Amino acid sequence: MSSVSRKNKKMKRNRLPAEYTEGTFHFKTGEGWKACYDSESELYTAESFWAGRYDLYEITEEIFSELKTKGMKRRDAQELISTGRHLYLSVSDCNNSYDIAVDENYATLCPWANVQKTGELWNKELTDMAVAVFPSEMKNVEQRLKIQNDKENTNR
Repeated sequence: MSSVSRKNKKMKRNRLPAEYTEGTFHFKTGEGWKACYDSESELYTAESFWAGRYDLYEITEEIFSELKTKGMKRRDAQELISTGRHLYLSVSDCNNSYDIAVDENYATLCPWANVQKTGELWNKELTDMAVAVFPSEMKNVEQRLKIQNDKENTNR
C-alpha cells in the first residue's frame, strides 16, 4: 500500500464517525448516513446514501437517539432512518436516473443537507401516484392531501 493510500485511509477513518454541533444544528454521522437535530425548529432529519441512491427523511427524537456514531452497521442505521417520513429520493442506476421530492418543502426542512440530484425531477402527479401506491410512502399521504386541500381552499 502506498503512503498516499495509507494517508487517505487514515483520514477517512478519522473523519467518520462523528458527532458535532454547528450553530443550531447537532449532527451525528456514520458510514452512509448523517442525522441532524435543529434546535431552532425542533426537527430531526437524516440522509442516507449508498450505491447510487440518496434518501432524505424526517425522523423522530427516538430514531435520532438510537443512531450510534460508533459500532453501528451502515445497514442497521439506514433501516432505522428509513422508518421516518420520506422527504426526498434520488436514484442513479444503470437503467435510469430520477429524483422525487416526496415533500416539496424538503429544502426548508433540511437546510443543512447536501441533496444529491442525479436525474429528472418527477412531476407532482407522478409523485402523488407513487405516494398512493407504495406502502413505504404511507406516512406522506396525509401531509400531501392536506397541502392539496389547502391549495384548493385558497383558490376558491
